Amino acid sequence: MNSAILLSSWEKVSREDLRRLLRNHTPDESVEILKREIRSGMPGAEETELRVKSASAKCIKTVIYGNDDYPDVLINIPDPPVVLFYKGDLEKFLTMPAIAVIGSRRCTTYGKKVARTLARDFVRSGVAVVSGLARGIDGEAHRGVIEADGVTMAVLGNGLDVCYPPEHDRLSENILRKGVLVSEYPPGTEPARYRFPERNRLISGFSRGVVVVEAGRKSGTMITVSTALDQGKDVFAVPGEVTRALSMGTNMLLRDGAGVVITAADVLEPLGLARDQGSSAETFEPDNDTARAILEHLSIEMLHFNQLLRQVGVGTAVLQSELLSLEMAGVVAQHPGKFYSLS
Repeated sequence: MNSAILLSSWEKVSREDLRRLLRNHTPDESVEILKREIRSGMPGAEETELRVKSASAKCIKTVIYGNDDYPDVLINIPDPPVVLFYKGDLEKFLTMPAIAVIGSRRCTTYGKKVARTLARDFVRSGVAVVSGLARGIDGEAHRGVIEADGVTMAVLGNGLDVCYPPEHDRLSENILRKGVLVSEYPPGTEPARYRFPERNRLISGFSRGVVVVEAGRKSGTMITVSTALDQGKDVFAVPGEVTRALSMGTNMLLRDGAGVVITAADVLEPLGLARDQGSSAETFEPDNDTARAILEHLSIEMLHFNQLLRQVGVGTAVLQSELLSLEMAGVVAQHPGKFYSLS
């Protein structure tokens, strides 16, 4: 752990120089070389000791560039991390295909619903979900995975002993039940604005493809899109209302050739991750009375939205929300004129 802390904290040396060292030397040998050649950048002994103690107390583990346990998916991305700190089951995560679900911190109710639904459906296809633990879409994506009892990775822009945002403390604990938290920053590192764009290359790096749910034209989410494209990853976007600022980024991505996401299958199939789910209404298990009522009425005949509104007996917003979830799950299809049927 000492070598990992030192290598990740050393000043006046670039990540590329550190990787060059580690290609030819062990971590301990690399630290000794740094002590001889760039001693002025060495972190203080007290600071290092505090970080080592914090890592031990928080059960934080490390993988270091050049070692056999370093994740293969990161080796060939631009600027791979020198040290990866993690909590949770990284090994299990790395055995699974993963998709990133990202978006704006300031998201709409529609965006939240879509993020959760997509995440749940990815889990049902045996896919892990990667996001950034941020407020908004990121948090909703993680929650969707947890609801489906799946595996999710949260990539942090701070040390793993620092919870940011603070209200996601419980969410972090829930992620660790089956998933993993990762960061390239040593324990004790506080969040800083420049670190979040930096960590975005890891969100895309761990993923087969990146799904953008909601994003403004110049949001931080678009930085992740840029790193994904640099890494040769597929980018997908959920269409949004053209008059909404939070849909400007996603709609521009669609205009420029990103894959259109209506259901999880729109992502899974191009990536070769689709699984025969038997996802018809016959095998789907609704999780609330409204969804059950919708499926029951549609099992008899195709119905207009207004007919469903009367027969199901809920408000317009609730019905729209449930129909969207059922469409995303692939069990209900919408037809021209706002008619609905079972898929």
